Order: sequence, then C-alpha cells, then structure tokens
Amino acid sequence: MRIKSAWKLFFILCLFIVVPAAAQQIDENQILRALDELVGTTAQLRGLEPKGPIQKGIKSREEITGFMNRKIDEDHHTERILLEEKMLKKTGLLPEKIDYQQQMVGLLTEQVQGFYDPEERMLFIASWLPMSAQEPVMIHEITHALQDQHFDLQARFRSFRGSDNDDYLLAQQALFEGDATVLALQFTIEPFKRHFSELPDLAFIMETQMEAEMSKSPVLSATPKFLREALIFPYGYGASFLQAIWKQNPSWEAINKIYSDPPTSTEQIMHPEKYYGTPRDNPKPVDAAAKAAKLGPEWKTPYKSVFGEFMLGQLLELHMNSDRAKRAAAGWGGDEVLLLENGAGHNAVWIETEWDTAADAEKFFAAMDDWFRLHFPKASRRAVPEGFSLIQNGEFSALFREGTGVRVILGIPEADGKKL
Repeated sequence: MRIKSAWKLFFILCLFIVVPAAAQQIDENQILRALDELVGTTAQLRGLEPKGPIQKGIKSREEITGFMNRKIDEDHHTERILLEEKMLKKTGLLPEKIDYQQQMVGLLTEQVQGFYDPEERMLFIASWLPMSAQEPVMIHEITHALQDQHFDLQARFRSFRGSDNDDYLLAQQALFEGDATVLALQFTIEPFKRHFSELPDLAFIMETQMEAEMSKSPVLSATPKFLREALIFPYGYGASFLQAIWKQNPSWEAINKIYSDPPTSTEQIMHPEKYYGTPRDNPKPVDAAAKAAKLGPEWKTPYKSVFGEFMLGQLLELHMNSDRAKRAAAGWGGDEVLLLENGAGHNAVWIETEWDTAADAEKFFAAMDDWFRLHFPKASRRAVPEGFSLIQNGEFSALFREGTGVRVILGIPEADGKKL
C-alpha cells in the first residue's frame, strides 16, 4: 500500500502502541493458541461475529523494522517523505538535523506491540512482548481484523491512495484505533463492572501516561513533540471521540453506523459535537495554490496537504503553552498547506486557513502574531493594514488576515516577497 508520509507510516497498519515493557522469552505456540481463544471473547464484547478465519503471526523487532522500510521502498515513496520533511523543517516542527524517515521507523519499532496489516489481512504480535501484556494487545488486533471483515478496512486504506489531505486520514485512523482501543480497555475493566464511557477523558489519560513513561523509551523521549502527539492522537482522541458517541447513543450499533459516515477532520474527532451536531461542522475547501500563484511560474508546488485543527495546534505549541494553542486552533474551518520550490532550489511554506467566524480568525491571528515574534526574534517587521511582513536572514515571511481567512507565509526569498 502507498505510504502517505513518514509521520503517518501507521496508516499502512492498524497498530497497538504502548510503552515498551521488558523483553521476555515467550512461547510462540502459546501466543497463537491464546489468540484463537480470544477471538470469541472479542466478538462477544464488540458484537461483531467473525466472517471467516483470522490469519495471525509473530514478528521480531528486526522483522517489523524491515517490514516498514520495505513498504516505503516498494511504494517508491521516499520523495514524498523528503518533501514533507522539508515542509516540517521550514515550519520548525522538525529540527534541521533529524532524519525524518529513520526517526519514525525507529519510533514505531520501539513502540509497536502488535499490528494488523489490512493489505495482507493478517495480524501480528511482537515477539518480545511479555505474556502479562499479551491479552489487551490481542483484543486490540482482533478488533482490527473484525473491523476489516465487517467494514472492509482494506478497501478504505486503498481509497486513501493519492489523497493529499492528511487531516482527513488522521481522522479516519482515529475511528479505527479508537474503536480497538476502547474495546481492549473494556476487556480490562469488564471484571470490575465498569464501562469505558464512564471513565475520565481518555485522550488526557493517554497523553499523561505517555509523558510519565517517556524516560523508559529512549527513541520516544528523543522524538520531537509533534511526532509523539501525532503517533498517539488516533488512540487517545479516537477513544475520547467514541466515549462521546456512546454517551449520545449507548450501543455498538451506533458506532458501527459511523463507518458508513465517518468523521472527516481532526476537528470532528477533537470536538465530537461538531460531528454529531446539526448541522455537522464539515471542513471548508481552501485553495492555497491560487493565492500562491502571485509568486510567478518559477515557483512550483511539489507537496500539499491539510494541517487541520490538530496540526495547527501543534504548530502553535512551538511557542506557547498547550492550552492557549488549543484555544487558538479551535474554530478551524479549513486550510491548505503548500511546500513551494523555485528553480534555484529554494523552498518556502504557504498556509492558507479559513475559520468559522471572524472572531475565530482574529484569535488565531493574535496567537500567530506572538508566534512570529518568538520564531523570528531578530527580524525587522513591516506593518500593513491586513497584518505584517518581516525579513530575517534574507527571507520574507508574513502573516495576513482578511475576514475569516488567515495566511501564513514562511521563508520566501526577499526579492520574491516584494511580489506579495
């Protein structure tokens, strides 16, 4: 399957992420027998009967690393990864010296305890996982297999090919992973007569747990914050989304129906009322390329995507606390982000955003104003009625607002900036 980008390598798989436990010698036959026994338990808990046998296996850490790298090579998608790396480094979300692909493969290899491959329709358990931690992982992965049999994950994942909307893909992943996460949790708390919907916000719980356990995970602790957040988003926010859905209509049937009408943005995942509310708050289409055309034909767009509320919040968190960043990114209406390159090999980033209201746009603009002051501390600023531009190290960057739209420009050569 095509890999969209390095930070979404997990879109080729349905993963189970936990903080690594100490490796132990395990009996592989015992694991496979336990998987067979838990299929019925999972089916009963989730209300989805198997439509056929579930293929399964066990992989070592080296095999999982090789599998991920092989997927990248087979799909000839290294160029896309390198372009996204340039975009993320231009925004500051990635440090200049990091090897993006290597970092993500290393992170996933360290964190993954099991995965389901929709393309091969086969689930795998990590060979180093201690038996004490096996059952929740098995429940999680069996849930993915049942999702595939009932909702055709394979066809859904294939439909993602060619998509330039990473925000949409992350929202889809949150549905799949949130479903499997709450079921594994329900399996754990079932003996105590508790229900996952009654627990505190699972997004907050999982984020807090990851921060507390980072010292035990060398690759995780060395990973930039936004990559850690992107990795855990489908599990934490996906589970929190399903908590809200269950409270609206407490049944697995209600969750099953979501697969035929899934959420289309991280905004809907983070604010479930924007999914089930009437009218639904759907993303607005944004065409940044039409605006960026002012730069002239020598500028090309080799990469484009959608940041969405989640990623815009992560961008803001580079220079402000999480609470303010989340408030400033709320009210998102739509966006498009472009990586621009000219014939001289210079690259820049153009982010065109739309907001639900002028007040939402003003809130984001004010936060980005502070962001610019901290991101470009030595720059000379030139104010204009719609915002400002600045020059630092020979590069033009700018922040403009008009009505419900806010434009962010980063790193255009000074001479080209005059065209704007």
